[in-house]
Amino acid sequence: MIETLTQLLITTTTVDNGTFWLPKAASTVAEDVDFMFELINWINYFFFAIIVISMVYFCIKYRRKSPNMVCEGPTHNTALELTWTIVPLILVGVIFTVGMRGYLDLREAPEGSYEVQVTGQKWSWTFAHPEYGATQVAELTVPVGKPVRLLMTSNDVLHSVWIPDFRVKMDVVPGRYTSLWFEATKVGDYQLKCTEYCGKDHSKMLATVHVIPADEFDATMTKLASEYEDMSVGQLPAYAINRLYNRCVSCHSLDGSTGTGPSFKGLWDRVKGGDVTFSSGEKLSSLLGDATLYGEPENYIRESLLDPQKHLVKGFLGAMPSFQGQLKEKQILAIIEMFKHLDELTDEQGNITVNPDGTPTE
Repeated sequence: MIETLTQLLITTTTVDNGTFWLPKAASTVAEDVDFMFELINWINYFFFAIIVISMVYFCIKYRRKSPNMVCEGPTHNTALELTWTIVPLILVGVIFTVGMRGYLDLREAPEGSYEVQVTGQKWSWTFAHPEYGATQVAELTVPVGKPVRLLMTSNDVLHSVWIPDFRVKMDVVPGRYTSLWFEATKVGDYQLKCTEYCGKDHSKMLATVHVIPADEFDATMTKLASEYEDMSVGQLPAYAINRLYNRCVSCHSLDGSTGTGPSFKGLWDRVKGGDVTFSSGEKLSSLLGDATLYGEPENYIRESLLDPQKHLVKGFLGAMPSFQGQLKEKQILAIIEMFKHLDELTDEQGNITVNPDGTPTE
């Protein structure tokens, strides 16, 4: 009976573009979640109608017809009391059974699932693909029609992964691992959000899930794993601003506006000229040059990525996490080259004007 009711509700309420209440369903577990949601909704609709209609009827039928009217109300009705006890008990039992079945399905990933390691930190997502040695920032590429298991942790505070179209959500906790799984059923791009308030730029902690055909997945991931390795220094700035800046966008603007961190606009000129003052009152200019801590300005940028708390820029809090172990040396070089050539990569409004391969955007 439950299976029949499931198919009936799904057939009448689910469409490719979603329903009034829900976005489109794009994973194998979405139907069960939608059924549970619609089942509870229809129970609510039914009893809301019964209660309101009964209330209006009783208000009219049993209204006080004269000021002197006195009557005695019923004090006991065994049939009514059994009804309002047994019917809710049955409904709660059905809801528990259907909900627990869906919950158990969501808790255990199928054997042979493709695994992705997810790291959340204020305020970005990093996705590592151990099988290919590839790392993505604010983007996750997965194959259609194959179970994917996300093994997740946080570098700072509590976060939460939520992919609405897949109907999956799980907290990401510092100091431990949590996991969720899904199997995408439709090729396309889907929004991944953080749904646990994690600070000032929580609302910007977004990522895009790219679901691609299974026969293209291996070639795509192989290319992602090594795309920057064979690039010349001249090609690195375009790669960095398209592939690596995604992690920085929530705190560092490209148009000169101040955010959680300093704007990247003009950053290379400020660093090269030593025109940076730290919270301690010390200036960067005293740390550049021969026989100094940094020597070359590139060293300061490198250390700011790997140990951002060592020298805090005046006027900003130490919110930036370390990228130690998350960036290869050539990726660090790519970021430095991006700063040097930022004017060639963006327009006056801070919009990115080049593709990852260096060609102009349309």
